[in-house]
Amino acid sequence: MWLRSIVWLINMEKCDYYIHECSFTVAEGKDSIEHINRLITSNIKLISNLESVETLVCNANGRITDSLQILRIEEQLLLLGNPEVAENTRKLIVSGIHWNEDVRIMNGDMILSKVSLIGSEENLQKVIPKKDIELNENKWIIWEEKYFKKTSYGETSKIDIILETNKIERFVEDKIGPHNNKLTKDNWNKFRVENGILSFEEYEQNLLPSELGLDKFVDLKKGCYPGQEIHARLESRGKLKRKIKKFNSDKIIQPGKYSSDNGKKINITTSTGKNGFFIVNNLEEESIKIEGLSLSHEELYSIEIC
Repeated sequence: MWLRSIVWLINMEKCDYYIHECSFTVAEGKDSIEHINRLITSNIKLISNLESVETLVCNANGRITDSLQILRIEEQLLLLGNPEVAENTRKLIVSGIHWNEDVRIMNGDMILSKVSLIGSEENLQKVIPKKDIELNENKWIIWEEKYFKKTSYGETSKIDIILETNKIERFVEDKIGPHNNKLTKDNWNKFRVENGILSFEEYEQNLLPSELGLDKFVDLKKGCYPGQEIHARLESRGKLKRKIKKFNSDKIIQPGKYSSDNGKKINITTSTGKNGFFIVNNLEEESIKIEGLSLSHEELYSIEIC
């Protein structure tokens, strides 16, 4: 075992890794898929084993309260969400169970963790040095009691890994190595801003999915869910009051609410110093000024949820 670890470390070039703060909820029972499907914006009725679906939880006013990644593992559903609102989301899930349904909800916080490994695709594949296993963007794979899923961003790839929390230290030591870089929250934010990945900093702003460009995670044909009526009404009107954009600044700027020189209300949700995400009323100007700082901005054409 120790010899195999040495070989991995020799072959493994430098990469970055980030240990997420996630909530983990497990749903099981023959009615669990039907039950969870009533509470979310996406349709998971046909979810297959080791497939995952990204979705949103909204309130009756259509505003986002949580984002979930739902992974089916045989007859169980594993729900990864935001720890800041985990208790409220679980209360919603439990309170919605009908008296005659077979649904059991369990708290997996502190038991499971999610780690993201970032680097070249060739390099990351060496995390699983087994020829008959290939990382997949469509489904998770299971290897050594851990779950892996790849996402590509041009020349850079990311592997998300779900594992037991008490095995993280050994995993980092054996599979990643001491010379690789553990990302801070600020460095992770730089990666997600660059690649259009939204997080709780955006969801906590009491926004509609369409205002965050998350329409692709809303299925209006799936049947009723909290906020569905509001979403359908807004789609028929076809006009947004606010939208999310990516910005670049000539100087460091902190998150918060600002007024631009021309009176536009600017809400900077995530800032990594000189770039980040902001919410703005429809804005056509190529650049804007906030407190003497010039911000250039661009549309987000590919948006993911974290």
